[in-house]
Amino acid sequence: MNTLSDDELQSLLRKREDFFLENVIESDRTLQRVQAMIAAAGLSSRFVREPANPFVNLRHGVISAIPLIGPLWVLGLAAIQLGRPSADVTLKQTAEQSVSVIFSRNPRGA
Repeated sequence: MNTLSDDELQSLLRKREDFFLENVIESDRTLQRVQAMIAAAGLSSRFVREPANPFVNLRHGVISAIPLIGPLWVLGLAAIQLGRPSADVTLKQTAEQSVSVIFSRNPRGA
């Protein structure tokens, strides 16, 4: 719906500050554009699909058990994070039409 020109997108990426894109209709194409621009800047990127509400389809009985499994969930997520390769920029899709662009604190190409 809301479109950015390549120059506008490049300007956002040059700032090397976190930002997000909403109302992204062609998310695959947009992600490819962003990844190409990041690579052209000499930075690495990774893509993560992480819904804002992963529990949306769970039944209420399971949701009530979350306080019991919460600590295990957090430990599991931490273990996954440790196993992931580091990247200068993380592209996180939190919804079907929403993408966050998150820069690491110490990008290698900076």
